[in-house]
Parts: sequence; C-alpha cells; structure tokens
Amino acid sequence: MNWTRYFSLPATVLPAVLLALLVTGCIEENVTPLEIGAMAPPSTLTLLNGETREVAAHPGQAQVITFMSSWCPCSNDSIPMMKKAFELHNSGGEGKIAFLMIGFQSPEGKFRDKAGKWQVPFPVGFDDGDEIARVYGITAPPTTVFIDAQGKVKRVFYGNIKDVEEDFFKWTSELL
Repeated sequence: MNWTRYFSLPATVLPAVLLALLVTGCIEENVTPLEIGAMAPPSTLTLLNGETREVAAHPGQAQVITFMSSWCPCSNDSIPMMKKAFELHNSGGEGKIAFLMIGFQSPEGKFRDKAGKWQVPFPVGFDDGDEIARVYGITAPPTTVFIDAQGKVKRVFYGNIKDVEEDFFKWTSELL
C-alpha cells in the first residue's frame, strides 16, 4: 500500500499543528490539579521588578493568584476584573487580600511588555520554565486560584473571569 497517498501533508505541517496545540494549552501535560481544601504549594517567584516572593506564603492573609499569558485573549479580558477586585479589597492601604499575577507559556519579554501595558497595581512575576504552573496543576491560561487565610485552596477557576464576573467578586469576598 502506498501510504504517501493517505499522508501527503508536507513534513512541516504536523509539527506546526502539534506546536500550535501545545502553545494554546490544548495538549494536557502530566500535571495533577490542585485539590480543593489542600494547602497551597509553596514556591518562589521572581517578580518583574527583580524581587522574589514566596507564593502561597502569606500567613493570615487570603490570596488570589492568576496565571496569565501575553498571547491569550482571555487573559487580556480578565485584567480589568482583577484590578477592580484588588482595588475593592485593598483600598486605603489595607491588604485584605493579596493578589499576584504569574506569567507563563509566553516568552518573558513579551509577557513583561504586556504586563507593563496592563498597568497591574499588584505584584507580577514570570514563571520561567512554567515550574510553578506545573506545581499548581495549571496547563492553560487564564487560571485563577483562590487561597484562604489559612493557606488552603478554596477554588480554582479555569477560564476568562470576565465570563463569570459576578461569581468572581463573590468568590473573592468569600476569602475574607
């Protein structure tokens, strides 16, 4: 049988398709999702300003951690909700809820440029090699993790928070 008749695509098409699936998060990596009620895993993140921050190490303070990418339209759509929630829960200098944005699945320079355009009022870091994303079971952006003041995972939302705006603000307030 002549297999070339059935598989006559140029040799560059299949790798390009596989790369596109990987970049868009359509290929699941071998990661374990976070378990609701479990302690959030500790990790160290380098922020875009050069400082380091311990992820999930805020005893007595709830956290909202969002994983975003520069190329993802849903990440762009989610930014206004994140900023609004941050302002709602941190007005007057009171840090009721810690917010953190983690860039992944992007070249660092592109994420850094995008984060600058977003003008995020809370800490932003880049997950070089997507190690923190793997530890947190994150395979595609945007994903938002809600952690209570005891350090336990209360909720993980996969997708555009703009689509669940009312729920997002409720979930954030439930952390208090």
